[in-house]
Amino acid sequence: MRETMVNAAMVKTYEVVYIDKFSDAIEADLARISLKERFQLSDRKLDIMASGTPVVVKKGISYEEACKFEEAIKRSGGVCWIQESSPDGLYHERRGSKRRALMDRRDHYRGSAIQPDRRMGIGRRSMDKRH
Repeated sequence: MRETMVNAAMVKTYEVVYIDKFSDAIEADLARISLKERFQLSDRKLDIMASGTPVVVKKGISYEEACKFEEAIKRSGGVCWIQESSPDGLYHERRGSKRRALMDRRDHYRGSAIQPDRRMGIGRRSMDKRH
């Protein structure tokens, strides 16, 4: 019995993550209507999915089943991906470890620069506007 529990814990499960990344409102409405019809979703669930942040729509499933969900969502016009479920069961950003470390490069003078250092003022980046 203990071996069965260990084997069950070692089986990889996957989750399907949906994100609403439409720049065209008409395309977004068509995808929303198609998703509502295909998956019988309520307006409340569609509003949650349309938040613009990644939303896990199905979790704890096999890879084959995740592929079926991904294909159905993509046929409906949605944007989604499959990722391995985390051991703690919580959602983790899939690119979190692969992103570059954010650092403020304005803390020192670039003496070797050909152009003079123009980075003394507030820039256009969102992290600059906190000053």
